[in-house]
Amino acid sequence: MTTVLGAPYKDYVARVPRFFPNPRLYRDQAEVTFTPRIFNHTLRDGLMFLVSIPFFELIESGQESGVIPVLFWLY
Repeated sequence: MTTVLGAPYKDYVARVPRFFPNPRLYRDQAEVTFTPRIFNHTLRDGLMFLVSIPFFELIESGQESGVIPVLFWLY
């Protein structure tokens, strides 16, 4: 594998532990760049998950009060 990937892979293998992460090896970058389109897409995905929580809670309370019928049970 080192012959295919070359020196960057050898440096990576030398730096990164094999099985267990070592938090002391973490180094933060001075500057981070990102693509706004991808950032917005990721943010929208996360917000959709957070918005779904009250929606499902509303369905659950509607089923418990008998307003929304329970179609099937999973045991």
